Parts: sequence; C-alpha cells; structure tokens
Amino acid sequence: MDAESSPLVRSPELWFDDGTIIIQAENTLFRVYRGILAAQSPVFRDTFSIPQPDDSEQETFEGCPLLQVHDSARDFKMFLSALHDAGYFANHPVDGLDTLTRLLRIATKYDVESLRARMVSIVNTIYPSSLTEWLVRSPPTGYDELEDDDFLALKLAHEYQILPALPGIYYECCRYPTPEMFASGIESKEKEQCIAAAEQFTEEWARKIFEGVLDISDEDLCGQANECDHQRLWLVSDAGIPTFKQAFPCSSRWGDSDLCTQCKVTAQTTYDAAVKKLWDALPSLFGLPKWKVLRGAKSD
Repeated sequence: MDAESSPLVRSPELWFDDGTIIIQAENTLFRVYRGILAAQSPVFRDTFSIPQPDDSEQETFEGCPLLQVHDSARDFKMFLSALHDAGYFANHPVDGLDTLTRLLRIATKYDVESLRARMVSIVNTIYPSSLTEWLVRSPPTGYDELEDDDFLALKLAHEYQILPALPGIYYECCRYPTPEMFASGIESKEKEQCIAAAEQFTEEWARKIFEGVLDISDEDLCGQANECDHQRLWLVSDAGIPTFKQAFPCSSRWGDSDLCTQCKVTAQTTYDAAVKKLWDALPSLFGLPKWKVLRGAKSD
C-alpha cells in the first residue's frame, strides 16, 4: 500500500516498532503483536493460520503485514488497548453504557472471552440478582450512569443473553413514567410487560406486605396488644398505597413507631420476609425463569 496516496495515520498509543502485524481500522493503523491477538482471540488465531500468499502478493505497510478490519477506529483502539495492557481498565474505567456496549460487541465479535466476561460482570454489578446486593448497589468506579441507560441495558441484556440482570433491568424500566417508557426504544411487548408488571406488583406489594404486618400480634409476648394493633393499623393506613418505585430499596417505619419492642422486631422481620418473597417473584412478573435458572445461564 502506498502510504503517500492514502490518508492513513498511525495510532500514537498503539504503534510498536517491533510489532508483527499492522491492523487498519478506518484510516487508523495499529502496529501490534500477532501472538497477543492469537492467544486471546480464536477469530484472529484462525485468521493468522490461513496460508498467506507470496510476499509479493501480500498486502503490507512499510514491510509489515497489513490486515484491514471493519470496525471503528475508536472501538478497535479500546479493544487493542485492553488486550495489550493488563492494567488498562485500572486507568481507563468503563465510563458508561455506551463504552460498555462497544467493548462487549467487539469482544463478542472476536470471541475474546476474558474481555466479554468483564463487560458482562459490569452489567450484573449494576443490576444484581441478589436482593442483598441490590439494596446496597452502586455503579462501578468511574461509571457514568445516564437516565436512559436502563432502556439501553434492556436491549443489551436481551441481545447478549445477560439473563441474571434482566429482572433488575425490567424493574428499573418500570420505574419510569409511562410517557417516558413509550418514548423509549424498547419493544412494544416489553413496554406492555413493564406496565402490567408495575400494576400487578403494586397490588401484591400492598397485600403481601401490609396485610401480613397487620396480622402478627402475639398476646403472650406483647404487653400492649390493643395499642400495638392500633399502631400497626395507623402506620399502614398512613403509608397509603405503595408504588412500584418504593419496592427496592424498601423502607419501613416500625423502628420509629410506638410499637412495643417485641412487636417492632416481629413487624420488621415479617416485613423483610415479605419483601424477600416479592424479590424472589420478580422474574415471573416479566415472564422470565426463576432466579436460580437465570443465574445458572451462560450469556452468549
């Protein structure tokens, strides 16, 4: 290839003078190492194993074999950087769903399992399948979460079968006002699922949690049964009909109430158990398998 007649530029960060292969993405050239690519990517390993034509016919740049790929220079730079630098993500954390999506797609395309697994792990961290983890969840360090990421994450999780994250993603999508949900890019079926699930969940939330809490008086342990019964009724009535948005994280007012000590403990225990049951039932609201099946599934 005649470099003088082509608008090609070398990547300043990924141009190693002793590199054994030059890869062109758009108009950017990356001089890297065949061995590193072949060791981590079966796709590149198979490509490099194909018998090459005579040197006179093989495409080269400055005497080095040249391979063109149909990826954006931006994506391929991140991809090659991650493969060549074991500490790359320590200094360049995945900063949002757009970057995560780009890396996941290119890692899947070239079958780099370690990089793909890292991106899947981030999705599962943002949308954990454990209630304990959900209640204390926070984005990974350096991750910039945007308002519409939940809708994008739903598409991503379906596309790459990141099944453990799906119930949590669906739940987050349900928390948006209906107009925003309809304006999102998710499928019509998924919009309908979210709306139906929010209505069903609200009904179950009120019935399973608040009705259960009202029926926990134990006169043998409670020295003020009538007072505690009235206090529980007042607390439930004052709380009103809960919404889907209040489910996870959840909170209660038992600790600040005038219930006796034993009834406070019993009410909180009953409340927590009901919340756990609702979490366990979350996948079924969206037509998904049980949590243990989702956790055991391997993402594609």
